[in-house]
Amino acid sequence: MHETHDLLPKLKEAGVVDAGALGMYIFFEGFFYTLAGSTHHYRPVTDVFRDRLMISSAFKEISGAGYCVDFVVKTNTSFPDDLTKIARQQESAVIINEGDLYKIHLHTGDKEKIKAQMAALGSVVHWEEDNLAAQINEFMNAPADSKLHVMTDAAGSLTRQDAKKYGFTLLNSYLNIGEKSLPETFFHPDELYSAMRAGMKVSTSQSSVFERHQYYEASLARFEKVLYLCVGSIYTGNYHVALDWKKAHDSQNRLLVVDTGAASGRLGTIVLSTVSYLAKTGDMEKAYAFAQKAVETCEEYVFLEKLQYLAAGGRLSKTSAFFGDMLKMKPVISPQPEGAKKVGVVRNRKDQITMAQEKLAATLNKDSRALIMLEYSDNVEQVSEIREKVCGLYPQAEIILQPISLTSGAHFGPGTWGVAFLKM
Repeated sequence: MHETHDLLPKLKEAGVVDAGALGMYIFFEGFFYTLAGSTHHYRPVTDVFRDRLMISSAFKEISGAGYCVDFVVKTNTSFPDDLTKIARQQESAVIINEGDLYKIHLHTGDKEKIKAQMAALGSVVHWEEDNLAAQINEFMNAPADSKLHVMTDAAGSLTRQDAKKYGFTLLNSYLNIGEKSLPETFFHPDELYSAMRAGMKVSTSQSSVFERHQYYEASLARFEKVLYLCVGSIYTGNYHVALDWKKAHDSQNRLLVVDTGAASGRLGTIVLSTVSYLAKTGDMEKAYAFAQKAVETCEEYVFLEKLQYLAAGGRLSKTSAFFGDMLKMKPVISPQPEGAKKVGVVRNRKDQITMAQEKLAATLNKDSRALIMLEYSDNVEQVSEIREKVCGLYPQAEIILQPISLTSGAHFGPGTWGVAFLKM
C-alpha cells in the first residue's frame, strides 16, 4: 500500500498513495478487525500513512477538458455489444452489468453525443456528470491547509460541495428511504421529496458512535485545534457523544465543542460565518467567541406546506395535522435550543413571503451587512424568485441559496422553504 505512489507518474509527483487503494485498505482493515472481534485496534489512516496523504506543494495539476460521466442504462436490445463498444471507445470506461441494467462510468469530450447514443440503445434511468476542467480548477483553488479547523453536522443545510469549497469537515446523519439507507448528503433532494409525495416510508437515524469517534480522531490528527459547531443537543446526541470522547481522549483541550442549539439553516449560517471569521483572523479563541455570539443572535424561520409530515415523524399528533391541513393552515417554525418552536401560522405563499420580509426587517436595515440563507426543498425555482426580492432589499448582505438539510426535510416535507440570517 505504501508503494502505490510509484504506480503512476502523477501519484509519484504528488507524493500520495492511490486513493482507490486507500479506500480499499480502510474498508478491509475495519472488516477484518471486526471479523476478528478486535474493534479496539483501529488506527487513523493519518498515523498509518502520515507522509503519503498530503499533496506535495510542488505538484501542479494540468487543466483538463471533458466530462466524468456515470449513468445506468436499461437496455431494450438482446445485443448489448453495441452499448459496451460505444462506452469502451471513451477514456476510463468501467462497465458493470446486472440483468438488463448496465452501470457505466467513462470520461468523454461529448457528453450529449454519448447520452443520445445510449438512449438509442435503451432507457437511461440515471445520469450524473462532472466537468473535469471545473473539478481541476476547484482542486487547484482549494483553501490552503490551516492548523485551525471547523467541524459541523450536515443537519445545518450544508453540502459536501460547501465543505470542500470552504474547507470544513461535515458529519452526516443517515436518511432512510424505503429499504435504502445512506448519509444524508449522498441523496439527491428529488429522491427524498418524490418518495414523500408517493407516500413511501421515510425516516432518519444517527451515525454510529464509532463513526463519530473516527471523525474526531481524524480531525485532530490533521489540525492543532478543531472547533465543532454541533447541531443542537435537543435534536441529536452528537453533542454529548463529542463531550464524552473529549473527556476520555482530549487532555490538551484541542477539540472545542459548542452546542449551537440550532439545526437546518440557522446552524449552516452560524457555521459559514464562523469559517469566514476564522479564515480572516486565524485566531481560534476569537472564532470560538464569535460562534457563541452568533448562536445568540442568528435567526431562522421555516415555512411548511403541510403538517402531515411532522405528524408522520411523531413531531405532531395526526389529529392536529389532519385539522390543520383541512383548514389550509401553514405553520411557521423556528428551530431553537429547546426544540422546534411554532412562531406563527399563515394561509398561503404570499403570507409566508410577507412574514419572512417582516422578520428580516425587524433585525436588518437596507445598509446592514449580513449573511442571509434562503433554503429550498423541492421548490428551488420559487425560492430563487424570493431571493431576487431579498437581494433588492439588502444590497450589502451576502444572500445564498441552499437545499434544506434532508434530515430536516424528512420531517418538514415537500414545499418547505426557510430563511436564516445573521447580522454581522
